[in-house]
Amino acid sequence: MNLYECMYIFPEQMDEDAIGAALKETGAEIEKLGGEVKSTARIGKRKFARPLKKQEFGFYVVCNFELDPAKLDQLRKRFKLNENLLRVQIVRAEEGDLVENADNEKVEAENG
Repeated sequence: MNLYECMYIFPEQMDEDAIGAALKETGAEIEKLGGEVKSTARIGKRKFARPLKKQEFGFYVVCNFELDPAKLDQLRKRFKLNENLLRVQIVRAEEGDLVENADNEKVEAENG
């Protein structure tokens, strides 16, 4: 099992409750493939450099999870089917890159 960091971008029309429900769905997809969500942190609403699917803003969320590398492509395919996700970026993370945020959830440290 490898540790991964995933950044989700949700549409600006979604409220906090809808984002929470969507995060449960994405976590369930990871767990269906035998993975485990380690932490989730909401970054907030950000303006895009250029419009993305006719959207000017999006809500960013960072999630750290463990998953078998052989199942990563399956996870990406499942995320593409989710209409609530504008964009998903998954990269490999290291255990030392995780820190506690104000909500007692772990997020990647920007400054190490």
